[in-house]
Amino acid sequence: MGEIGSLLPQLIRDAKAAARTHGGSQAAAAQSVLAEAYQVAATTLTALGKEDAAFTALERSMEAARHGDDPHLETVGFSSLAWVLTKQGRLADAERVATTAAERIEPKFRSQPIELALWGILLLRAATAAVRLERRDTVRDLLNMASAAAARIGTDRIDYATPFGPTNAGVAKVNFLVEMGEGSDALRVARAVPDLASLPPTWRARFHVDRALAYADLNKDDGACQALLTAEHTAPEWMRYHSTSRRLVAELRNRERHRTSPITELADRLDLDQ
Repeated sequence: MGEIGSLLPQLIRDAKAAARTHGGSQAAAAQSVLAEAYQVAATTLTALGKEDAAFTALERSMEAARHGDDPHLETVGFSSLAWVLTKQGRLADAERVATTAAERIEPKFRSQPIELALWGILLLRAATAAVRLERRDTVRDLLNMASAAAARIGTDRIDYATPFGPTNAGVAKVNFLVEMGEGSDALRVARAVPDLASLPPTWRARFHVDRALAYADLNKDDGACQALLTAEHTAPEWMRYHSTSRRLVAELRNRERHRTSPITELADRLDLDQ
């Protein structure tokens, strides 16, 4: 987070200056850099709980993408927008944005893997909103389509800093089962997720937090603690800012009978108030 915070302002200033100074293809390339920089700013701000500022950054990203030379950046922007709207609690808007964008780019028989991946990512964004709206049939339909896209690609990819493939489809299914209160099924599916190492650290950490939530719902606090410690080891800085992780650690600490234990030590490392 610290490194991103120091790099982004200068990158944004440089990209804006390049777009103003140059014309033609060079200006379009600079606009694409600017669009990606604003997208990174938006997702970072969202992770820090600054959703309103993130929304503004995404508006600027989408404007830059329209003048850029990368046709995929606007789609990536809609994906990020759906995530920010979900974080804001605007679930119906998030689902609508993601499904509309997915319909616009629905792949054809000869579509390239990146097109399948971006479509699948949008479907998972829509499902994330739908599961919180308690629309279980919609969630299952979206997940089935995304899983089919992942199977068609056959391997795990990372495009525009977002993973998609069989592994991420499996991770998403675990998350949805946790959200629906099906902890036992979530843990069963989690054990079968392939090639977790293909995901970026924050995605792996979130997967372990979902496992922890499932264990906690089943009153298996030892399992929840171990999963949280794995998440911390995987992405320690992310853990310090992730609200769900902090809430669960606080909950488990309050259920802990011993004054010193792995969960109380983790709470101390996260600077949680008593």
